[in-house]
Amino acid sequence: MEIIGNACIISVLGIGFVFLFLSIQVLVTDVMAKFAAKYAYLLPEPEKNHKRPAAKAAVPAVAKQADGELIAVISAAIQAHNAK
Repeated sequence: MEIIGNACIISVLGIGFVFLFLSIQVLVTDVMAKFAAKYAYLLPEPEKNHKRPAAKAAVPAVAKQADGELIAVISAAIQAHNAK
């Protein structure tokens, strides 16, 4: 019976320490949030993400294209992609 009693005491102490630690962590987080809100004006504004334009529908390829035209289309697509 002594082993069960010791196990219960250790369990209660462990749960108590975890509860105490988490309570302190919540309090510190709240204090830091208030501190950060108070001095938020010192930080720069975050950059807004620019929305990409909607993708255009793919144009069906002609069955027999000249190689030069195909190369021109591919290079234009690469340049358009790199310009974003």
